[in-house]
Amino acid sequence: MEYFENFLSREDLTEKYGDNALLLYALELRLQIEDIQGVATDALTDGNDDKKCDLVYVSEEDGIAVIAQGYMARRERRSAPSNKASDLNTAVTWLLNESLEKLPTDIKAAAYQLRNALESKKLNTIQIWYVHNCPESENVKRELNAVKLSCITAIEQNMNENVNVIAIEVGNETLNKWYKSSSVPILVADEFDVPTVYGGYQVQGENWKSYMTSIPLTFLYDNYHIYKDDLFSSNIRGYLGSLNKKNNINNGIKRTVETKPTNFLIYNNGLTIVVNDIVEVNEKSIKIKGMSIVNGAQTTGAIGSVANKPTEEASVTVRFIKCDDQSILRDIIEFNNKQNVVESSDFRSTDEVQDRLRKEFENIDNVMYLGGRRGGSEDRIKRYSNLIPHDVVAQCLTAYHQDPGSAYNRKKEIWENNTLYSQVFSEKTTAKHIMYVYSLYLAIENKKNQLKSNNKEGKLDKTEQEIHDFLIVRGAVWLLIAALSSGIDSILGVKVKDQFSLYFKSDVSLEEAVKLWEKPLNIILPFVSSLVPAVQDGLKTKDVINSSINDFTEKTASMLSIIKITPGVKENIESFASKLEF
Repeated sequence: MEYFENFLSREDLTEKYGDNALLLYALELRLQIEDIQGVATDALTDGNDDKKCDLVYVSEEDGIAVIAQGYMARRERRSAPSNKASDLNTAVTWLLNESLEKLPTDIKAAAYQLRNALESKKLNTIQIWYVHNCPESENVKRELNAVKLSCITAIEQNMNENVNVIAIEVGNETLNKWYKSSSVPILVADEFDVPTVYGGYQVQGENWKSYMTSIPLTFLYDNYHIYKDDLFSSNIRGYLGSLNKKNNINNGIKRTVETKPTNFLIYNNGLTIVVNDIVEVNEKSIKIKGMSIVNGAQTTGAIGSVANKPTEEASVTVRFIKCDDQSILRDIIEFNNKQNVVESSDFRSTDEVQDRLRKEFENIDNVMYLGGRRGGSEDRIKRYSNLIPHDVVAQCLTAYHQDPGSAYNRKKEIWENNTLYSQVFSEKTTAKHIMYVYSLYLAIENKKNQLKSNNKEGKLDKTEQEIHDFLIVRGAVWLLIAALSSGIDSILGVKVKDQFSLYFKSDVSLEEAVKLWEKPLNIILPFVSSLVPAVQDGLKTKDVINSSINDFTEKTASMLSIIKITPGVKENIESFASKLEF
């Protein structure tokens, strides 16, 4: 399998995450996640008492949650063990049914986030994955279908939410498709004679051409049954399925196909299909080579899922696009995916602050910052090992400058909202300050991973256990960044007039900066119990957040005034401060 060689080359995953590496690799491929390691520290749930759940990923902004179990075969097998798939029943039961008070620490934060997203109607899809490096099998698919039914029942009984539930066996075949689609957007490469209705017209630009027309639903119905999800190789979601409920969009599409087929054209927004070539166009058909539906996966899946083939009179509008410029093709795919929603950061990628920051980062060795800019001229989505992700930077800055609630709950709004954006990206924001704040984030993540590893082996003392239990709560990292920022005067023993003026000296690399942060972190981490009240409701209440930070700051300031004279502590603080400019 092509994907497996690529996976083995990903030392950033395989060396750090062991058996969970394949889970993260799959998540990155399917959802096109830029900062998979940042996601990993929250999403991974496996521990001593994880209730058969290895990963819970929740993205309220995309409306998707993934509950996953992983398995890595050490030798060649005909299929993955089906009992590992059935284990997901246990995971679903604990995540959705059990009271939060009874949940073990390993999955409590994940369950809270998942339930909160469901209850606040922020999710439209839950995907259940069994990820492994074996051939896919019918036994596993049957087990996963049972898990899917259990999940639907749990949601309806406890939350009565209108949510699609999809169970996917992510084995060799699926992983290979996802990998190939990251470098070859059009997996279906056959030639098609597509009948057209009402004629059409062609529009041409530099390195691209497009033909606008309408086609019979029967063409989509027939080819969905032949190619299934391969038709959506450029679309991160694929077909999400339908629910037999009045307000379910996909079910509504199916009802229209079945009851009002001649009106389908005027009811539906239409499809965008990228092709390898537009070979020939005439009054009654268009001949194309290859196709991938980048906008219209739900329409196509719903059409293909009706009980009876649509009538010949039913049609839908389509634009076929052939593009020779890979950067434009990437943009077509990006802008048409996610239901035509443009990423929030795209609107800021060309402003003068981001442009200046990119230039400043060019003068810093071994790091790259793109400032919201995406795309490029290469076929494959390029992954930079030294990339500082712009979304994480925005969260780090927002948290450090005393708004951890927005850092955690309003990630995309930081780029959309002028007030939030200007508070952290202004003429005062420098690449050096970003390095200072981002290195703190990395130091906390490293500490969190170290504690998680030691917790698995039962090596934590009481204080370390308390720190571990705090850090694994989702949102805790952003709160801790804000709390440390609030107490930086006490740590340095100097009044810092402007936090944006803080940065490490130019001879300090990112790796060295992360190591330097360990010194003050080790001093203040024993006081994180003061911050617990703020994370119990997902950083939703500003008064509780501020009160917790003030309590934490007072306790650390009081303790620092006593222990600063202690041998070792004084030297560590002075060593840290000596590398700062402010």
